Amino acid sequence: MINRENFQRWFNRDFWKAFKNRAFPIKIPQTQNEKDDLIEKVYSSISSARYAPSIPEAEIVMNKGHGVARTVPVFCIEDYCIYYFCIKELEDVLCGNRTDNTFGGWTLGGKLRQQENNEIESELTEYGRYSFNPQAWTRAFGEFNSLLFSQLDQGNYSHILQFDLSNFYDSVRLDMIERWIREEADREKGWVITLLFYLLNQWNRRNTGLHPQSVGLPQDALADCSRILSNYYLQKYDQFAAPVCAKAGALYFRYADDQMILMNDPGKIDGILLLLTRNLDRYGLRVNQKKVELWQAAELQQHRCRTIQALFAQKGDNQKPELVRKFIDAYLAMPESALEKTWNRGLPLLNRLLWANLESLPKNLFERIVIRLTSEQYLLLADQKKLGRVYELNRKRSRPIDFAKRLKHLGEKSVHNSYHHEVLAFAISIKDTKLKIFCESRLSSLEQQMNTHEIS
Repeated sequence: MINRENFQRWFNRDFWKAFKNRAFPIKIPQTQNEKDDLIEKVYSSISSARYAPSIPEAEIVMNKGHGVARTVPVFCIEDYCIYYFCIKELEDVLCGNRTDNTFGGWTLGGKLRQQENNEIESELTEYGRYSFNPQAWTRAFGEFNSLLFSQLDQGNYSHILQFDLSNFYDSVRLDMIERWIREEADREKGWVITLLFYLLNQWNRRNTGLHPQSVGLPQDALADCSRILSNYYLQKYDQFAAPVCAKAGALYFRYADDQMILMNDPGKIDGILLLLTRNLDRYGLRVNQKKVELWQAAELQQHRCRTIQALFAQKGDNQKPELVRKFIDAYLAMPESALEKTWNRGLPLLNRLLWANLESLPKNLFERIVIRLTSEQYLLLADQKKLGRVYELNRKRSRPIDFAKRLKHLGEKSVHNSYHHEVLAFAISIKDTKLKIFCESRLSSLEQQMNTHEIS
């Protein structure tokens, strides 16, 4: 067993920072003495063999699209301490053996290049929003895109095969991943592995009853720990997939479970997919057949709006008035029907613009962009930081809308409580008591509906 000092060393400022200004409901200690007491309590529960995972304190419900819900469990702080500790102790095993052009296994710690603004431009906000280091998600995805599109810019490949995995997190076999970790980890880490899988087997017992969970990782509110484990689960597949693609003259890329294979001969697609899907079967994984797409290089570039995105290629470009104007002109020149057909319905472009120097625009263009930033589509998906920025931009309009009223109106319609948690955090940050009370009341109402199975 680990001694007290080695256990306590992991719970430094970086750990507690993840819970600062949080938008998810969890009780955490406020003072340093309270934090120290909590860590001592968790350590004692492990050393005395009295630790048992708790049932999640709350559930955040997100809209995946078309009203389909994804439930994100919120663990109690003690369980987060255990999960974080185990992953930190096993990082050398879990984050090693990376195959080139694969992303998702960055460590929980380490020095990362900081960005002044949150310019996350992808679907990963769903996972990266409640992270120990949200900027790391952005940085890794940026590197993935940079390497991917540099190959296309050089004209090395004419086509891209894109696909992802069905219910990936829910399909990870815990017995298999535990066996792999035990084979690779030092023997003295055995008790840490046992502790980790005790948590993973038991956290969901409200749904599994007395049966230990044997398949699936929690997509919990602080997604980093499960992200590291899920990436580790794909490493053996990576080691198979990359050389298979290379033999076919193709190049393998992966970010989380989203895969892109660059190639020049589309006639080899069936053969590649045959080998890859058969290998995935070994791990209980399936390709989502509805999301298999073949792009020509120019089509993917257009779909991802790379010409417009490239206007903000360097750090600080989004603060240069001439580049902001070019970005705005190109964005507004696209019909809304065309934007809807681009990646994520054009929202990545709005995310880039949100943190740009919009104040440098002529009034008419400024108004047009803020109208889109205050649209239902954008606000329902915005986190508290984005809401704060939109709030400030709205105040600079010649005729600002009643922003709190707009948020309340959307909250009355939305049944996915992730929106209300974000608005609640925003209301607290600007000290809007009425909006705060509304959110708390609406959250209570939604909780009752889910518990009583009622539809309002």
